[in-house]
Amino acid sequence: MTLNIRPARIEDAAIAAALLAETNGEFGVEVLGLGKPELQFSALKQWFAGAGNRFSYQHSTIAEKYGIAAGLLLAFPGSKLNALVLGCARRIFAIYGVIGAIRMIWLNQSLAGNKEAEKDEYLIAHLAVDEGFRRQGIAQALLEKAELDARTLGLTKLVLEVEIGNDRAISLYRKTGFEIVNTVYFNARASRFSCPGFYKMKKTLQGVLHDG
Repeated sequence: MTLNIRPARIEDAAIAAALLAETNGEFGVEVLGLGKPELQFSALKQWFAGAGNRFSYQHSTIAEKYGIAAGLLLAFPGSKLNALVLGCARRIFAIYGVIGAIRMIWLNQSLAGNKEAEKDEYLIAHLAVDEGFRRQGIAQALLEKAELDARTLGLTKLVLEVEIGNDRAISLYRKTGFEIVNTVYFNARASRFSCPGFYKMKKTLQGVLHDG
């Protein structure tokens, strides 16, 4: 059956939150869920259904197969990153409460300082495929969608972060033209996390498209 690539909708929030949580792994449970998987799911669901933040449906694409949401791409220009992160910050007290929000701020301070994307880069913030639909070309199709969107915006650089040790994902990205350009290690205060840090990977595109 043909894969259907479409813009995400608010009503996709539940499946999108599950897919996003899967891409975050244990790191997401510790940071976004403060140790609780159900809290991470709730937070991602609320952010996804909202506007103006880095997890919003506004920046997401759904891949459907057999009418089922099988994969998700969440990507946006690096020039929007700071504003979208601030959009998340505005809701942390509503989502986590005062104590939870304070813990969230402390945890983020314990991570190594890192700029995910420059203004002239297109950031693939999340790419997820449901376990039952893997090895069917869905991740590749979503990466191609990200490339098309970047070119349409006149951007020639795609970037993403992948956990050190996630060899399957690293292999996929290498095969599609990404190269490791930086390694970001968590500092000693973040030793609770199950991975030591992330690789930043980049792909330079040949040729751009422009709307209109």
